[in-house]
Amino acid sequence: MRHNSFRKHERGMALILSLLALLLISAVGLGMIYMSSTESSINNNYKDTQTAFFAMRAGLATLAVLESENLGKRAAESGAWLRGRLYEALQGYEMLKEVRGEGLLLGIEFTAPRSLRLRAPFETFLRIHPALFGQILVMRLFRDHGILTQICGNNFLVLKAAPPLVVTEDQIEEFVAAVADVVEMAHTSGAFWSEALGLARRAII
Repeated sequence: MRHNSFRKHERGMALILSLLALLLISAVGLGMIYMSSTESSINNNYKDTQTAFFAMRAGLATLAVLESENLGKRAAESGAWLRGRLYEALQGYEMLKEVRGEGLLLGIEFTAPRSLRLRAPFETFLRIHPALFGQILVMRLFRDHGILTQICGNNFLVLKAAPPLVVTEDQIEEFVAAVADVVEMAHTSGAFWSEALGLARRAII
């Protein structure tokens, strides 16, 4: 009897020790998970802090350059000059609606021509795709003059004129001459329209 009682007592102790060991392992595992999560949070917070710090430094450096180089005033003056030069160069063309904007964020808006000779291909472009005319202007400026620009996403008949703040007067004149050359071609050369229609035809086919 004593032998059986001792064995039962031994089994009970073993069960208790097993449960304690399992509880200890679970506690250690949960602690490691918590520590890992905490470490991950600390690392993320550190990265966010570093990102914010360098973003702040970059912003302050940008503001310092804007102030030291007087780029705000320069942009206003250069923008007024660019807007005036564009209007002078393009005002005689019937497809020009207006040149508008502030500073160096300008837009050249075009409109349907009055003459039948130009209105027919212009409206054909619009029927193919509303952005086709503007994209041909962009293509011509880049291909013929090495100038990269784009049309507005909310108005496909507006060509963006947004040079950098450090643009020079010579670069402004080069841009104005290039735009005037492409607009002149649109008004006088059948090649402007026929080439574009050929591209559209190949895209459709």
